[in-house]
Amino acid sequence: MAKRLLFLLGGGEIAYEAVADVFIPAADGAAAIIALLMQGSPEWQTRFLPRYLPAWQRHDVGDVRPVVPAADGKLDIEAALATLRAATGIFIGGGHTATYHRLFATEPVRTAIRERYAAGVPVAGISAGALLLPAITLLSPGESYGGGLEIVPGLGLLPDTLVGVHFTEWGRQPDLCRAMQQTRTTAAWGLDEPVCALFTDERYTRTIGRDGHVYHISMGNFETGACTITLMAE
Repeated sequence: MAKRLLFLLGGGEIAYEAVADVFIPAADGAAAIIALLMQGSPEWQTRFLPRYLPAWQRHDVGDVRPVVPAADGKLDIEAALATLRAATGIFIGGGHTATYHRLFATEPVRTAIRERYAAGVPVAGISAGALLLPAITLLSPGESYGGGLEIVPGLGLLPDTLVGVHFTEWGRQPDLCRAMQQTRTTAAWGLDEPVCALFTDERYTRTIGRDGHVYHISMGNFETGACTITLMAE
């Protein structure tokens, strides 16, 4: 049975090349079919799509299939499911977390992603995309449904843990520890922007990229909210 690979990118564009060196071979190399899940915008093809393509094109991947909503914000569900079922790699982009959650962490797209991951298709997410991957998704202050820290069901690919992105750059430790208290979750991962945390069969394997770090956060006391932070070896 194929190993299950998860790539959690903290944000920014620095880690794309290094991640592609692992992600693309796992997704069948030059024969890969990459489902690129994006939130969409009037300029998604000219401004945002070019952020992702160069690192994959260096590996001669020519079949990248964007999954984006129409101008009215609605997703063509049948087309999205067809793309996901054909994909040998799934990459969830960055942007507005609540929008990504509405589009890709709800049924039936949620189940389709889970099924492909269980079948050994590597799944990657950057920033908002990374926040969708665990069982619980944290919607950041200012962009959540309710205006504060919102806790909603995620894709469930990484169980019993929370994820925080832009960890050092945006000072996410207090939010993450508070969410751990609220959800009674004992473990979390903090990701700096320039790096990616690679998980194999839901276990942390290594850090990909430089100039940033991956942190493991453990909750020792739910009443006091005391967290212990460990810098992971690269």
